Amino acid sequence: MTQQLDKNTVRVELTVDADADTAYRVFTTGMDSWWPRDHHIGAGPLAEAVVEPRVGGRLLGREADGTECAWGTVLVWSPPAHFAFTWDITLQWQPETDTTRSSRVDVTFTPVDATHTTVTLVHSGLENHGPGWQSMLDAVASPDGWPSLADTYAKAVAVA
Repeated sequence: MTQQLDKNTVRVELTVDADADTAYRVFTTGMDSWWPRDHHIGAGPLAEAVVEPRVGGRLLGREADGTECAWGTVLVWSPPAHFAFTWDITLQWQPETDTTRSSRVDVTFTPVDATHTTVTLVHSGLENHGPGWQSMLDAVASPDGWPSLADTYAKAVAVA
């Protein structure tokens, strides 16, 4: 896994033990199988991580009582090659309602062979979060950010 960080972009790349269709499905509609329960901005405990599979669909956490906390919107839904979404989370780790203050996450799935896929995640536009945006960059680039999520994803996709 390679992590590359520049002024306002985080890039994580890994090769997973799955074909591109499986890699895409597990990352998107199978997000609940790998998204850590402590990575949640809602008020209650996370019961389910959800991706609505269409452009305009939401990324959200569903809590045990059914409350939903949306934290992204699907921008690109192009299985099995490209998935992109907004990162609608404030610097205080709350839902962001002003879409001009959101960043973007692009995930591409490139087949290596019949049983391996290179997954590249690029989180860009972090400066859109406004003054102090570097704290968001530091958080998502930290070992507990996208690199950790990539690891839990790789483990889930290997058994899918």
